[in-house]
Amino acid sequence: MSDEPTTVRERDVPAPAGPHGEADISSVVSFADFEFDFERDLLRRDGVAIPLSPKPGALLRYLLANPRRILSRTELMASLWAGVVVTEDSLFQCVSELRSRLGDQGPKLITTHPRRGYMFEADVRPGRPAAPDPVPERIDPDATTSTMPAAPDQAAPRSRWRALALALALGVSAIAAGAIYMRAEPYRIDAELGRRYSIVVTPFQDIGSTPSPKVVREGLADEIASQLSQRQGSIVIRSPSPAGARYAMSGSAVARGAGVAVDIQVKTVPDGEVVWAEHYDYPDGNDPGINLDIALRATSGLGRRYFERHRAKVSASGYRLDPADLAFSGWDDIERRQTMQDVSRARARFEEALRSDPESVTALTGLTAALMSQRYGYAGEPMPKDVAESERVAAKAFNLAPNDASSLIGWANVQVFRGQPALALPLYEKAVQRAPSSANARLRYANGLLIVGRSNEAQLQIDEALRLGPRDARVVVSAYALASSTAFIAGDDEKAYALAQRAVAEGPTFGNSYGILASIDALHGRTAEAARNMAEHRRLMPYNSIERYVSNNPSGSDLFLAGRNRMIEGLRAAGMPER
Repeated sequence: MSDEPTTVRERDVPAPAGPHGEADISSVVSFADFEFDFERDLLRRDGVAIPLSPKPGALLRYLLANPRRILSRTELMASLWAGVVVTEDSLFQCVSELRSRLGDQGPKLITTHPRRGYMFEADVRPGRPAAPDPVPERIDPDATTSTMPAAPDQAAPRSRWRALALALALGVSAIAAGAIYMRAEPYRIDAELGRRYSIVVTPFQDIGSTPSPKVVREGLADEIASQLSQRQGSIVIRSPSPAGARYAMSGSAVARGAGVAVDIQVKTVPDGEVVWAEHYDYPDGNDPGINLDIALRATSGLGRRYFERHRAKVSASGYRLDPADLAFSGWDDIERRQTMQDVSRARARFEEALRSDPESVTALTGLTAALMSQRYGYAGEPMPKDVAESERVAAKAFNLAPNDASSLIGWANVQVFRGQPALALPLYEKAVQRAPSSANARLRYANGLLIVGRSNEAQLQIDEALRLGPRDARVVVSAYALASSTAFIAGDDEKAYALAQRAVAEGPTFGNSYGILASIDALHGRTAEAARNMAEHRRLMPYNSIERYVSNNPSGSDLFLAGRNRMIEGLRAAGMPER
């Protein structure tokens, strides 16, 4: 992000030329799974429109006009910021945002060539013109002349309409006694949160007497910046100067024998208050996985710290929450939920935020999460009266942001409730690819793997979630409960029981774990223990039932169904009602 004025116009980039040098008459090109319409400035994937900000859109136009050619940073900056002085960090941010919009294919389509530039690695082919959008064409109020001559049969009507519009404008002006009416820009929650949590990643310092490993020196800061930029609406800047954002990250690396130690801290800008710091040690400094590991753990830890600071800010006496605060507080409620009141409060906050900005992906995905939580009922919620509401909201969020991790999880949950876990699994997997630092995304993916019968892979995702969120109470208790179910499905009742006990110890108000304990107790003839654990389960989850357990866990896997039916047998014996 740079300090350039937002009114600078993009340089027009023409559509790719045809085989004989002429512009392609359709003005639509296709590449990979995408189509781009140069005339309408519209990117689509599988028929779904993908919104682009002006700079990433201009970058895409330039790349499409120059496929499979290494484009220097100087050339790209001259094209995108003609006449404006910016740093390479502006280009880095632009490339990162465009890659994000291209989803899982982004890094493959736009490749980095060190010290040379970027290349668009795709065949660009003429495509079919897209059907016109069912919305009226926008009229530029600043335009006084048309850039194309009107056809003879259209010129007169256009002139008449222009004259009528001018007369109406003059009339309104006269009635208002010369007052000038200016429409305020609509409030955008996602953009506001992007500004509030914008961060500069400065180069890391090598402070040892011997150089730290090359892999860390040359790639760690870039990897962290890349992972931070995966979050919805994030503004991440790579710069030697901490200016230009609300936060600044710096770090140091020092060689320790064959290993390396890394320290990272984040400060506020400009006052320099340290808000987060962490230390990492690795015995093998040349391990190629170091950078990604640190980046994932740092991104996850910093995200939790943002929630803590936000919580302290909005709890101050007399503080009034604005729409961005409401959306962020709603997500804080969801991430820490323990009771149905937590979920209800989150839902109310998201709904209020959406009244100010109905298109906010942050608020829409949050509302989806709240509604889905009410359907799952793990915080003790009754089944919603309108179960389809969660699907309607999830569909809107997914259509607006098909590559956002939270919208992918919401739409995957819809498939689960529709009894189609096989369709949900690739969505969960993509969510992890889009937000690999999210422990919650890992847990949802693990649950998806479990119900399709891939329990070994599920455990790997559970372990990764625990590694990413060791200080997040809800992540820890959910991980142990899910690990318990995984062990039970595999037929290891003793391990499943021990893990469920660990889940209860970590989160005594998480009712699902008591249900697992009650079922295993009943299956093994421990009647008194089964009754005691079922009573606690019923106290925390009074609306749970066999019917609801089945709807939460659909499957076509024989392995999973065998374990699920055995769990149901134990739950019935322990006293869980059918409905």
